[in-house]
Amino acid sequence: MKINISKKHNIFKNSILLLFILFSNIAISQTHQEEEIDVLLQKAENSRRRFNHLEQLQYAKKASIVAEEIKNSQKIAESYYSMALALALMELPKESFVFVKKVSQEPYYQKSKLLQAKLKEVKAFDYYALGLTSQFDKEMPGIVKLLKGETSKDAIILLQRTYLNIGVGKPDSAKYYSKLCFNELKKIPEKDIHLELSDFYRYKGTEFLNKKPDSALYYYQKSLAIDQKYKDPILFLDYTALGDYYSVQKEYQSAIDFYQKAIQNIKEQKISPYHFVNNDLYKKIAEQYEKLGNTEKSNEYKKIYLDLQNNLQSKRSANVDHALKIILKDKEEEHKKTENNKYIWIIGGILLLIIIFIVVFNILRKNLKHKETLITEVHSTLQEKEEIISQKTVETEELQLKVNDAYNEVIELAKKNDPSFYFRFQEVYPDFQKELLEYSPGLRTSELILCAYTFLGFNVKEIADYTFKSVNTVRNRKQSLRKKFGLSGEQDMGIWLRNLIDDKT
Repeated sequence: MKINISKKHNIFKNSILLLFILFSNIAISQTHQEEEIDVLLQKAENSRRRFNHLEQLQYAKKASIVAEEIKNSQKIAESYYSMALALALMELPKESFVFVKKVSQEPYYQKSKLLQAKLKEVKAFDYYALGLTSQFDKEMPGIVKLLKGETSKDAIILLQRTYLNIGVGKPDSAKYYSKLCFNELKKIPEKDIHLELSDFYRYKGTEFLNKKPDSALYYYQKSLAIDQKYKDPILFLDYTALGDYYSVQKEYQSAIDFYQKAIQNIKEQKISPYHFVNNDLYKKIAEQYEKLGNTEKSNEYKKIYLDLQNNLQSKRSANVDHALKIILKDKEEEHKKTENNKYIWIIGGILLLIIIFIVVFNILRKNLKHKETLITEVHSTLQEKEEIISQKTVETEELQLKVNDAYNEVIELAKKNDPSFYFRFQEVYPDFQKELLEYSPGLRTSELILCAYTFLGFNVKEIADYTFKSVNTVRNRKQSLRKKFGLSGEQDMGIWLRNLIDDKT
């Protein structure tokens, strides 16, 4: 007997241990997958910084597949956001909007103000690409509102960038928004935000380029200095900006030198070549040589520019095709998943209906008598309610008769000019005097009585007859009251008084 108990105890212990190992492995596996997603999303971000948006899209897509496997809403939303951003930067707004919608459908999206703000920025880029600049302008203030009071680094970076975007192309307010931007940047240590600070200095330099060249040079040099201070390898934007400065200063050879440095940096860092076209570097060099009178060199760089533009157009088309294939594959996978889920729901629904049918059948069979009793009780309750309703109807009718009697009594007292008329009127219409005095304080009793006659529907002649006054006297008093109440000539004073009392009761 002791041996059997010992065996059972050992089996129980081993079962517990196996379950523990199983759940531990599941937890470790999920943690590993979350780390894998983070690595992929970081690679996507690094690709974005190198302006390789197709590569960004590919890494984000891989991250989304893993995130969907572990059903992690935050990671799914972040992956879709990166895909939406990549497509927006590739100037594929319609495809980008597909993933904007997918992000907004994730539960995590509702919890994260930062993600909501990021998505607004992507939508703004998409609207801009579609030529809907008014919609772009509408999205920007929404980002500021969402990030108000947020203190995370990512939130501050997005907020300062938004301020710059709001100020772009608006000379009257650019200075104001650039100041707001700089105030946000000061909240974070320089080493953690040097890229954004560099962008800010270049923005300021461009703002002064044609107005105060010395200030432009100061900011461009600050931008380059901060990138070099933190050993940022991507410097072509700084070199391009300095080239623009020397071009404006008509120091054409210096401008060429900086444009050449920018081209060399793009090649060394293997940056997506779209920026050759976007910054028109070869075209700019051709223009500088033309100003120097070197036609041969100018024509050489014009040819390079045109050839490169044609090649880049082909490459861009190929990248767009590749991106669309990724989107198409994603839609196919989503459709397949939807179909599988549909079959699961159908089978589950059928099983559920069978179970419900069996349960309901047994309950009905076992409790038939109880149901009959309940039905009887319900009928009894309904009969009682009908009697109560009938009784209430009678009471209502009696109350209506009393109201009608009271109204008729007041009318008779008014016609007789009975001294008790106004006291009885106040009993029947208790809110009349209170509301009227609130609207027009300082009304005399005689004026209140005249208002009561008017409220009851008597005309000027009838009031004059009942109160033994001349028609002109009554008319003048009513006219005086109309002025106090601010009534126009078209307004009926009796209707106005009834509306006033009805609105307040």
